[in-house]
Amino acid sequence: MKYTVVLTFVCAFLFLSAEIAKSQDVSDLKRQLEELQQKIEALEKKQEEQAKEAEKVSESVEEIKQEPSAYEVISEELSKQAVVGGHFKFFLADQSRGDVTTSSFDDDSQHNSFAAGISDVWLYFSKNLNDWLQITVAPQLRVDAEATPVLGSEIERSGNADVDTDIDWAYLTARLPWDLELKAGAFYPYFSDEYASKVWWDEQYNANNGLITLEAMKSAGLELYRNFDFENFSLPVWLYYLNGEDRGINQDKRYTDNNSAKSGLMHVAPEFFAFGSRIKLLGSFGYGRWDNDGDNDSIQWAAGSDLTYRGFSLRGEYMNRWREDLPLTGGGSENGEDKGWYLRGMYTFNPQWRALLKYSDVDLWSSGENRLATDNYKVVSGVLNYFLAESSIVMLEVNYTDADRDNGPDELEYWRYTLGWRTTF
Repeated sequence: MKYTVVLTFVCAFLFLSAEIAKSQDVSDLKRQLEELQQKIEALEKKQEEQAKEAEKVSESVEEIKQEPSAYEVISEELSKQAVVGGHFKFFLADQSRGDVTTSSFDDDSQHNSFAAGISDVWLYFSKNLNDWLQITVAPQLRVDAEATPVLGSEIERSGNADVDTDIDWAYLTARLPWDLELKAGAFYPYFSDEYASKVWWDEQYNANNGLITLEAMKSAGLELYRNFDFENFSLPVWLYYLNGEDRGINQDKRYTDNNSAKSGLMHVAPEFFAFGSRIKLLGSFGYGRWDNDGDNDSIQWAAGSDLTYRGFSLRGEYMNRWREDLPLTGGGSENGEDKGWYLRGMYTFNPQWRALLKYSDVDLWSSGENRLATDNYKVVSGVLNYFLAESSIVMLEVNYTDADRDNGPDELEYWRYTLGWRTTF
C-alpha cells in the first residue's frame, strides 16, 4: 500500500512536469512567431519604401531623359554665338607679258614686274538672332595694284598698292513658313550662276578678263528663295527686288541708287540626274531702269547648264545685258550691249588634284565721242589646283588674252602666269 501511494505520486508529478514543459514550449514558439511576424512586417514595410524610392528614381530618370543633353545645351549656346570665318587670297608669283597697241605706240612688247603679294582678305561674321533670323556681314580688304592689263593702257603694275575697305555683303536671312527664305540687305544676286555662287573662287585665281565684267552683279534689296523638290528633280527659284545693276554708272548699288525705279530679277536652276550624270540648267531674266530719271530700260538675261559625270564637270553660260540710251562723250546717246559666253571643263583626278580649261568670248560697250565702241576679249585659262586641305587650294594658272577695240587702234595680247593660294577658314 505504501509503495502504491508513492508510485502514484511519482507518476502524477511526472505528468504535471511534462504538461508544464509543453506549456513553456508553446509559449516560446508563440513568442518566436510574433517576432518573426514583426520581422516580416518590417521587411514588407521596407520593400514598400524601396518600391516608392524606385518609383521616384524612375520618374527622375524620365525627367532627365526629357532634359536636353550637355551636347545639345552646348550646341544651342554655341549657335547663339557669332560665327567668324574668312577668305584669304594671295599670290606667290604673278607676271604678265605681251604686246600692246594704242594711239601712242604700235605693237610694243611690255611686261610688268614678277611679284608676290596679297589680293584680298574677306572676314565673315554670322550670328543667329533666334531660331528663324540670322545676320551675315562680310567686310573686304581689297588690294589694288592695277596688275590686270586692259585695252588702251600699258602692261604695268603700280609701285604703290591701294588698300580699300569695303562691305562686300551684309544681309539678314529670315526662314519663313512654306520653306521660304528671305534675304534683306546687300548681296550677290543670281544673274550668272558661277559668279553669284562664287564657285569660280575655288577654281581660278584670276577671273577671265572681260568675262568678270559681264558676270558681275552686286546690289541691295530683297531676295526670296525656295527650292521645290519633286520625285526626280529639284527646282530652286530666286526672285529679287533690287536697286539695280551698276555697270558703267560709277555707282555701287550695294549702298545706294540713282533713281526710284527698282529692278526685278528671276533665276531658276532645275537639277536632275540622268545617265549617271548630274545635270543643272541655268536661266535668268531681269528688267529695270538704270538712269537718274528712271526713264531708260535695262534688260539682262542669261542661259546655261552645268553637267557633272564622275570626276568630269562641264559648265557654260551665255549672258546679255542691254541698256537704253547710254551717254556719248561728244553728246547724244546710243543703246549699249554687253554680251558673251564661256565654257569651262574641269577634271578631278583625286581629292588633292584637279585641272580645268576655260574659254570666254565677251563684247563690252565702251563710251566714245560719236558712238559706242565695242571691246572684245577672248581669253583661254588653264589652271592646276592642288588641295593642301579641303578649303586651302594652291593654284598654278596660265591665262592667254587677245583683246581689241572696234573703232580704234587699241589692241592687247598677253600671257599671264600666276601661282596663287586661296584659303577659306
